[in-house]
Amino acid sequence: MIAIIDYNAGNLRSIVKAVELYSKDVVVTDNPETILSADKIILPGVGNFESAMANLSKEVNESSLKEAICRTVKEIPFLGICLGMQLLMEKSEEGDGAKGLGVIKGDVIKFKDTVEKIPHMGWNNVEQVMDIPLFDGIKNNEYFYFVHSYHVNPSNKDVIAGVCEYGYKFPCVLNKKNIYATQFHPEKSGKAGLKMIENFIELI
Repeated sequence: MIAIIDYNAGNLRSIVKAVELYSKDVVVTDNPETILSADKIILPGVGNFESAMANLSKEVNESSLKEAICRTVKEIPFLGICLGMQLLMEKSEEGDGAKGLGVIKGDVIKFKDTVEKIPHMGWNNVEQVMDIPLFDGIKNNEYFYFVHSYHVNPSNKDVIAGVCEYGYKFPCVLNKKNIYATQFHPEKSGKAGLKMIENFIELI
């Protein structure tokens, strides 16, 4: 069962439709117990880091989505998308230093003033700097769709699997064991994005 976490952080329709192309065993949920019983987890999202963490931290039947994620994230395949990627970090400059899930050490920073236009919006190519299952069947420097004003800054550069250039190179794909994350939206990135989702679903 693939659990797509619903924490009121954007329209989930696109990611649900994309995942359903490859698996019918999909559930959109805000129930921590459902997440604990999932075989794979997807944490999507757009919007504000601090508000998202507040929603994840709300208690439901003496538990929270945050607790459920932290209990399962190191055990089963996990995919964070866009804001869902950023939430895996320890803290963010967005929201005056709001704390994240702390699954991956590092922080989330705003694009530097030297960048011509913020947010970074539209299609951009991704350089693969690590050979990971998510990239299977996807050519290097393939284009994906981005919409964001902040990007991750991991402490351990060994978790960086893909980078993108927008004024300067920034990490846009992370991999730490069974944990994967993309700054771009694979569900909105055409054939290459759908192939990436298929690759995630086929992970053992």
